[in-house]
Amino acid sequence: MKRSFLALALLACASLAVACYDAVAGPVIAAYRAVKGFALDAFKLAGAEGWDGFAKLDTPRVQAKAFVQRLEKRERHVVTNSWRMCPSI
Repeated sequence: MKRSFLALALLACASLAVACYDAVAGPVIAAYRAVKGFALDAFKLAGAEGWDGFAKLDTPRVQAKAFVQRLEKRERHVVTNSWRMCPSI
């Protein structure tokens, strides 16, 4: 009697686990596949030869590089003791 009850309880737990797995894993796997497909499509679109979406990004990069080069060329003042405002320092 005990063995049959234990076996029945074990089968009930196993069937509950399978039902929970199906209820949770199905939507999770579907969402993962949808996100993966979207990302792969985006990479394929970005890698296409006729697409010039990155050409629009070149101008800000060039402007930023020119700005950094201007900052590097600028001469910085060297602070000396004669320039201090307070004579006690």
